[in-house]
Order: sequence, then structure tokens, then C-alpha cells
Amino acid sequence: MIQKKRAPTEHASFRINTNTLDNLKKISKDQKLSLNTYVNQIFDSHVNWDVNASEIGWIVMLKSASVELIKHVDNETIIKIAKDSAESGAKEIALSMRGKYGVDEWISILKERAKSSGFSIKEYNENNNTKLVMHHEMGEQWSLFFKTYYETVFFELGSKIKTEFTENSILIELDDVNRLEKK
Repeated sequence: MIQKKRAPTEHASFRINTNTLDNLKKISKDQKLSLNTYVNQIFDSHVNWDVNASEIGWIVMLKSASVELIKHVDNETIIKIAKDSAESGAKEIALSMRGKYGVDEWISILKERAKSSGFSIKEYNENNNTKLVMHHEMGEQWSLFFKTYYETVFFELGSKIKTEFTENSILIELDDVNRLEKK
């Protein structure tokens, strides 16, 4: 089993409102996490997503409303909107959120976006490929949107990509050999 190398840590002290701390303790206990791990996850999410997401155009929207809206859009329009969105904003998003525009940065953004949206995402590395499987429970039109959006982003970055989708999941497979040669 491959173990990830732990990032260096540093001790810090904070004064936290008692009610907030009580809620943090309760949530961490319910999630079977130490308070330290849970608070580090919150800080990580804030620094890697929350600080920049709204600034560059991401919004919070009720999931059921998003699903209902896209149900009334034909597939051709979904594909056009996904491509146009990716072509016009992907570079700006990566530069604003990660300071660099590349495949690794977009993998990181995709994973953070999934996590912040409450989607499950799993990463598999095998046979010189990175496979990302995102499960979203938002329906086939959203799968088509995500598939098209991420194909456009990774293709623009020169990555060899294969995608598949089901009603509530998308598989993105990236060729690591091609990617690592460009570094």
C-alpha cells in the first residue's frame, strides 16, 4: 500500500466562539474525525476553493433548481454552453485559483469543485492513466454538461482524454504519459 507523504504542520492557537467550537466538535465526532483533522479540512477547503470561487464566477445554487432548469434544455444547447464556458473561462479559473494553467491544476480544481458541491469523486492511477470518477446525482443532462466541459478544458491543455458518462456519473481518463512528457 502506498502511503501519502504528510504535509508539514505547524502549531497555531486560535480563539473560537464557544458555540462554534461546540458545533465543530459535534460535527467532527459525527463524521468520526478528530477535531484537528476536521478543522484542517475546513481550512484547506477555504484556502483552495472558497476564497476564490465566487470571485471568478462560481455560485451556490439549490441542486433541485439546477436539475429542473437543465431538464428543459436540449442536448445541442447543453454541449454549446459547456464548450463556450470552458473555452472562455478555464484559463482564468485555473490562474485565479491555482496560479498556473495546466492539467494538474485542473485535476485539483475538478476535485475541489466536486467536494464543495457534495459530489463523490474517486481517483484511480493505473497503466499510465489517471481516472477520475465523479458521481453527482443530478441527471443525464448534467453528465453531458460535465463531460463536454472537462473534455474541452483538457483537450485545450493538450491532454489525451477519454470520457464516459451515465445518468449520474462521469468518468474522465487522462493519459499520464502524454501529460508527464509536457512537464
